[in-house]
Formats: sequence, structure tokens, C-alpha cells
Amino acid sequence: MSDYLRIARAYLSGTAAAVWCFMFLCLLTFDIAEAVSAFDGEVALNQGGILGGVLSRKSYLAMFAYFNAGLLGVLLRDNIAQPAASVLPQYRQKHLVVTALIALFFLAIPMFSMEFVGTSTIAPTSVAVIFLTCLSAGLWTLHHPALGVLAFPFLVFVLSRSASSAELAAFLAGRNLAASAALVIMSLLALWALAWRLLALKEDMLEYSIARVWGDILRGRGQQTKTFADYFANCIAASPADRRVTQQNLYPQNGPFSNLKQVDNLAGYCERSLWQRLQLWRLGSAPTRTSVAVGWLIVLSLIIIGIQIIAVRLAGAELFPARDSVVIFSVQVMMNPVNIWLLWITRLHRLGYESLRPRTRQEFVRELGLTLLWDMIQCWLGGILCLGIAAAIWAPELLEVKNMILFMSATAAGQLCTYGMLGIWLIKRRGTVTNVLCALCPFMAMAMWFPAMLSCRTRGELNLAIGSVLVVTATSVATIAFAYRRWCRADLD
Repeated sequence: MSDYLRIARAYLSGTAAAVWCFMFLCLLTFDIAEAVSAFDGEVALNQGGILGGVLSRKSYLAMFAYFNAGLLGVLLRDNIAQPAASVLPQYRQKHLVVTALIALFFLAIPMFSMEFVGTSTIAPTSVAVIFLTCLSAGLWTLHHPALGVLAFPFLVFVLSRSASSAELAAFLAGRNLAASAALVIMSLLALWALAWRLLALKEDMLEYSIARVWGDILRGRGQQTKTFADYFANCIAASPADRRVTQQNLYPQNGPFSNLKQVDNLAGYCERSLWQRLQLWRLGSAPTRTSVAVGWLIVLSLIIIGIQIIAVRLAGAELFPARDSVVIFSVQVMMNPVNIWLLWITRLHRLGYESLRPRTRQEFVRELGLTLLWDMIQCWLGGILCLGIAAAIWAPELLEVKNMILFMSATAAGQLCTYGMLGIWLIKRRGTVTNVLCALCPFMAMAMWFPAMLSCRTRGELNLAIGSVLVVTATSVATIAFAYRRWCRADLD
């Protein structure tokens, strides 16, 4: 029994626990909102277009099972793709048993328990089919590069609206028994094939190497924090002499919007203010100023929004309303993962050296944290500007006072939560991809929740939306305080 508990602890801690809690909170929040709407006599989260499919009970159930199963599959294959699997008796069988129990108790039971929350229109048999299908698809998706195509049927199911498809509505109501039986049989066969494949996994197989790669990315092993600047410098050093000069001329710091232009403005000061010190800390993160990067992203987003809205109107489709496009691309400007998150994450390996500068540990952590916060505030302001410009052209209803207040408060809470999550996960050194995903989850939750806020027609729905923002804000502040204390005591090697 101790072996099984030790194995289960490896699957139920760290990233897996954080993702499960996030997905379960999204599922529970949706069901509570649905219950409140039903109590007030309104239809919950009535969305048109593509968000009408995403913001539905069947989509939340599918995403809960699929994403948790994908992460569970990565952990399972990473634990099996070890030398100990070929030496210790019953090693692989024990891991398969623990994985099956985790899928039953932490995926199946929560999904079925949601049937008793709110007013569910999905039959219990359909919930079982969704669980088995998404479980098998999630476990197989990252097993082999060719199996990535399994994500497309999942996306089609999530984005589909039951109101626009009689077959889908019959399946969710439990009346399409033939389709349900076929999906159950295929899912059980897929799960059996996966177990058989893992029991026969060997080091010379492609799946073994893929399992190690995904495990390295998830757990932060290997050279996950190597910066793009180092890669660029190595490419230049390995190039012929005639090409080296040309490539050096293309170095980002030689551009007109380089951060090096700010060094001249900071020269000649013996005692620098806090604002000037923050500018100096910012020089170590990105080759360009944040405002310039956000400006380019706004221009690009406005062009893409215009092209997409014009194409949809010419096609006469209602799949993706203009309001949804404006909101999604404005949120994308706020996230700005390449210029902000990724560059800050790749700065991790230099923090030990930077902490040797003449600042106390508390001052070092506080000033570096304020620099990151200012970058995120600039992205947030850029997203609001993008929304204002795009809404004035294509979606004037978003410029109403209520909608603007809801958008600004929801995204501000999302940015604050992202800031706290990023601080927590950066100190754990879990790897670049894991850090980005864990920081992305809370902000995407608020971004998806915002369209539901726009459709609030009753006082209960509006109070629930405001309450969710306040809860996220309070939790974020507590997380930031906890992260600050951890960073002050961290060993920056």
C-alpha cells in the first residue's frame, strides 16, 4: 500500500494539482452561475456565436476531462519511461492502477457530481460517454506526434452549439444510443491499447523519447531556460565571417526602439530614483521597450480583427460575432506572452548573478517585482486601448459604461492573478512551458468569464460576476504576498 501512496503523491502534486483545481473551479463556477440563473427564471450564460458552444455545460465537462487526462498521460509516460521500469517488478502495472484510480476519483466522480448542481440538461449516460471519450483522447494526444490530430474532434465538440445541431442535442439528452455505444466501445479499446503499449514500452521506441521530452518540459529538466539571446549569439559565432557582420547588424539592440537608447537618459546620476532603477532592471528582460511591443501588437490585432469581421460578414455566418472577436484579440494584447512572460521566464538563470548587485534581498525582489508589474500594467492599458478602437469601429455596444467597467475589472483581476501565479511558479523552476501555462490559466478564465458578464440580465448574475472578480482579486493579493516572502528566502543559484 505504501508503494501506491508514494506513486499517487507523484501524480497529485505540483502542476497536476494546480491544473485540476483550476479546471474544477471553472466547472463549479459555471454550474453555480447556471443555478443562480435558473433560480431567477433566466437562461444561464446565453451566448451567441462560437462562445455559445464554449460557455456551455458539455464544453466545460469535456475540457475538464480532456486537459486533465492530457496532463495525466504526460506524467504517466514520464514515470514509465525510466530505467527503473525495466528493473523493478510490477512497476508499470502499479502506475497504471494508480492512474486508473485517479481518473475515476478525480475526473469521473466530480463530473457526475456536477449533475446535482444547477439544472443540467445532459443525461448521465452522455456524461459517462464524454468522460470516457475525452479521457482516452487526452491520454493519447501527446503519446505520438501524429496523434495530435485527436485535438481537432475535441475542439469541434467544444465549439459546437447543441441548439444548432439536432444530432448533438439528441446525444446530450441520451436519445442517440447508437452513437453513445460506438464512442464507449472505441474509448475502451483505445484505453486498452494505451495500457498494452505502455507495458511494452522500450528505450529504442519513438514513444519513449517523446515521453522523456514532454516530461523534461513539464518538470523543467534540461536546458529549458536557455535564452534566445544566447541562441542568437551562438548562431552568429558559428557563421562565416562575411555573414557575421550582416547578422550583427540585425541584432535587436541596434534597432531604433532599443532599450539601449534609455541608458543615455539615465547617465550622470549618482543617486537614482525608484523609477530610474526600475528602468535599469527592465533592460535585462527584453531588447525593446514594452510600450513599443504593445503598440505593434495593437496594430496587428486591429488588422486581424478587421479581416476576420469582414470575411465573416461576406460569408453571412454568425459563428463568430464581432463583439467576441474584439474581446478575444484585446485580451490577447493584454496577455502578450512572448514579450512579457517568456522573456521574464528565460531571465531566471541570471537572477543569481543579478542578486549580487548592491541591493538587499528585499529591495532586489521588490524592485524586480515592480518592474514586472509595470510591464503587465502597460499590456493591460494597451488591451483597453485596443478594445476602445476596435469597439468604436465594429462593436459599439462594448463602449457602454457597464460593459467597460466589467471588462476593465475582470481583466485587471486576471492580470493580478496572473502576476501572483507567475511569481509562485517561477520560483519552483518547473520549466518554461509549465510556467507559461500556469500563469495563462487564471487570465484565460477571466477572459472567458467576461462574455458571460456582458449577458447579465438579472441582479443575481451581476452580483455573481462582481463577486467572482472580488474573490479572484483577494486571492491574488494573498498569493502575491506569499510569493514575495518565498522569493526573499529563495536560493538564487
